[in-house]
Amino acid sequence: MKKSTRDEKQFYLNRSIFCRELSPEIIANLAAISDFVTFPDTTIVSRAEDGYTDVLFVASGLLRVSISSSSGRRVTILLVKAGECYNLLSPYLNHPRILEAQAIETTRCLRVRAEDFIPFVEKYPSTIVNLLRIIGLAFDSSCSRIMDFMEKNVENRIMRVLSTLHSKFGSPLFFTSVEISEIAGTTPESTLR
Repeated sequence: MKKSTRDEKQFYLNRSIFCRELSPEIIANLAAISDFVTFPDTTIVSRAEDGYTDVLFVASGLLRVSISSSSGRRVTILLVKAGECYNLLSPYLNHPRILEAQAIETTRCLRVRAEDFIPFVEKYPSTIVNLLRIIGLAFDSSCSRIMDFMEKNVENRIMRVLSTLHSKFGSPLFFTSVEISEIAGTTPESTLR
């Protein structure tokens, strides 16, 4: 028997890091302001500077969040898998972000519009702890990656990327040399060596 949309939404939100330790009532209210959206493989979810402000809770699939240079070189900042969130900060910013998000496989998300997300967080201040925890972990991870770019040679960066991907996704890893190079901040040729 197929779950109702409300039950299905709550099922996926219960798996989300954002909803950890939140009451069933809060999760039900978040489900009520969300809707399902599916991004086919290779779909651009948001472009740099486009002002995208929806918050996405990934139910299945995978989003790549990256930044591109003017020369066209791309560095993957984050891979967002089921149970993780994308774009938690954008509803609070008064300017577009420099990040781009793309579905790298068919990805189903619960979407909450910024105009609904901000009042929700204000109504339920207990969500702020999870919001800050997620942002803090992302900030620490970004700082660690910057230090890697500054201090580690390519081989060590690639080894760290592979180790991180393994701990996040398990075995086997289904990433191309191009995708690994974009995460490690190097070229596909260096990755293959």
